[in-house]
Amino acid sequence: MRVGILPRADRNNGWLEILPPLPPANPVTGCRSVDYAVVGAGFTGLAAARRLAELFPDAAIALLDAGRIGNNAAGRCSGFAIDQAHNIRTKDFAANLEAEKAQIAINRAGQDYLKAAVQAHAIACDWDEGGKYHAAATGDGQLALQAYAGNLNLLRAPYRWLDAGAMQALTGSPFYRQGLHTPGTILLQPAALVLGLARTLPGNIAVFEDSPVTGVSYGPPHRLVAGNGEITASALLLTNNGFAGQFGHCSKHLIPVVTWGSLTRPMTGAEIARLGGQGDWGIVPANPFGTSVRRTVDNRILVRNIYSYCSGLNPTEADRLWARKKHETSLRNRFPMLPGLEFDYTWGGPLSLSKNGEPAFGTFAGGVFGAFCLNGVGIARGTAYGKLLAEHIAGADSDLLEIMRNAGRPNPLPPRPFLDLGVRVDFARRRYRAGLEL
Repeated sequence: MRVGILPRADRNNGWLEILPPLPPANPVTGCRSVDYAVVGAGFTGLAAARRLAELFPDAAIALLDAGRIGNNAAGRCSGFAIDQAHNIRTKDFAANLEAEKAQIAINRAGQDYLKAAVQAHAIACDWDEGGKYHAAATGDGQLALQAYAGNLNLLRAPYRWLDAGAMQALTGSPFYRQGLHTPGTILLQPAALVLGLARTLPGNIAVFEDSPVTGVSYGPPHRLVAGNGEITASALLLTNNGFAGQFGHCSKHLIPVVTWGSLTRPMTGAEIARLGGQGDWGIVPANPFGTSVRRTVDNRILVRNIYSYCSGLNPTEADRLWARKKHETSLRNRFPMLPGLEFDYTWGGPLSLSKNGEPAFGTFAGGVFGAFCLNGVGIARGTAYGKLLAEHIAGADSDLLEIMRNAGRPNPLPPRPFLDLGVRVDFARRRYRAGLEL
């Protein structure tokens, strides 16, 4: 079958562009045969390939990415490796306490697997275990924080409150009325992390970039047409998130979404003095459709907001410019004392949601496996899903694998154009309700 839509990534990704230039890519050429082919070199694919190599050190493994690692969706996220995430489907973020505990356990397993690799290979990615701040700028936001605190109480999870003065001491801005700090999140530079993970993979993994899979013939063995060559594999792992639908799996079950980020130039010494506050912090909004903000170690400001529905999987330049205008408003609302601080970069990152919040995980057909639909928690959860998928293939058993094997699958979506209209209306309504939190 032909793969109809291929990922397209521009070079506006600030996380990647502030790093040293990439070395030349190694695309697929010629014909080769491997034991395992992993399609998609984001957090899930990197973890799946690494764990396969650990479990099967004599196996030949190919890891393919349509573009450049670091410029894919994994390198375009906001850099929060979260243990407990907002649930945009419920008002108190905890519709089912046991399910919430299971998700936290999976997310923390992903954090642990990442941390082991970062420490073992000294990957420089601004790794910071300082946690995250949930922040409210409105009365409705404060009510949302109270609901979230109630969830944390049920989980017996630690947190601490910050009043408006403490939030201004943290950020330098009087914008926020209240904050709530949770210690479990890790802040990091996502492009630097995925590049480091790819660079330190075991030797039995061949990494191919700029190698979009344009056709697949299912077996086994499975034959992939990629770049200017072909790869034949006994087992195929789909870790390409929303693009997995192009391979015939869950094609009518995934909601394609793009989230948007903008990164400023570094602040000058005068701007740093005028702003005050502390360095290197990360804020997520009380309202899940609000704005995430980070101050990076090199004194840039990251603004991250806007879920935009993207039926064609790849956003347009008009989409990017629209998001940039939204980010300009968010930046000025929070930091009016920095009128000359401008964005150097604005970019989008694709992800996929399911209507019922369930992932796609496990065995899909003979020798075809998948782990995708991360529902917006890509770093920690995606890493855990990749590791667990490799262990599933190996026939392992564990409490976490039991959770994943018993999980549901994404449920079917309404047909287009009803889906398009419904998602766009719902997202517009949520943005409106977010108000000043956006």
